[in-house]
Amino acid sequence: MTAAATDMRVLVQELMPLLAMLWALVPTTGAAAPAGGGHHVTGSPAPWHPEAGPLLYTISEEARRLEASLRREVTGHTGERRGGSDANTVAALDAIVALSYGVPEASARRAGAIVSRWIRSARQVTAVGLEARPTRIPVPPGQPQPPCPYCNTFSLRVLPHDRAIWCINGDCTDLAGRRPRGRLGYDHLGDPMIVWDDGHISRRQDLA
Repeated sequence: MTAAATDMRVLVQELMPLLAMLWALVPTTGAAAPAGGGHHVTGSPAPWHPEAGPLLYTISEEARRLEASLRREVTGHTGERRGGSDANTVAALDAIVALSYGVPEASARRAGAIVSRWIRSARQVTAVGLEARPTRIPVPPGQPQPPCPYCNTFSLRVLPHDRAIWCINGDCTDLAGRRPRGRLGYDHLGDPMIVWDDGHISRRQDLA
């Protein structure tokens, strides 16, 4: 038993109520609900909820791929692909938990990172409202976005409510060799600035 496999069980338990919220946002169209449950087929045609529908499709497809990948690592074959119903998505998630106990720690951690991404995306759906969605830095109309001071790309994102800021460029590092993170604030004159975790400060002239 590995710590990563135990973490996977916790992650899937966290994901399940979020999936229920997403399913509730998507109308049942184009297919009958499976016996014993009110869920519809995730592959049903539009109309879909503009956020929940595509995310459910992504989770449905990626869960089947992740299950097949872990199964191949454990048994040497991918097994038969599951159908597209929500009940089969739940079965795939259950299998992912079980298979995580049979793969190396590194594989289980990679799988856990995928499930964590699903959780984060589900929490950021507007109608779910459990986590703010990152946005670009707000600037006056007609003004360009400020570039990241470390990689000079327009990759800065901010969480509006707590003003946390970071660079989404995967190749970017700060002066300490880490992914740049900081906080958007104001100096004593009321001018905007960013205080970075490595101690660097970007002031208004740098953000213009």
